[in-house]
Amino acid sequence: MSDITIKINQQLHQVSAGTSITDLTKLLSIAITGCVFALNQSVVPRSAWSTTLLSEGDQISLFQAIAGG
Repeated sequence: MSDITIKINQQLHQVSAGTSITDLTKLLSIAITGCVFALNQSVVPRSAWSTTLLSEGDQISLFQAIAGG
């Protein structure tokens, strides 16, 4: 498969075509607890992460909940 370029929180990344959001969490060693992904400005439900495939030029916003007080 060929590589595609995506943008995660304004940083360019190269991933293989056919990469899902679930794959992305593993590739980037992202702890998924408290994570929310928005793909091209639309929130992707966690139940759809494994079936949501990334495409060339996709823009991803990753939000992680931070506890404090």
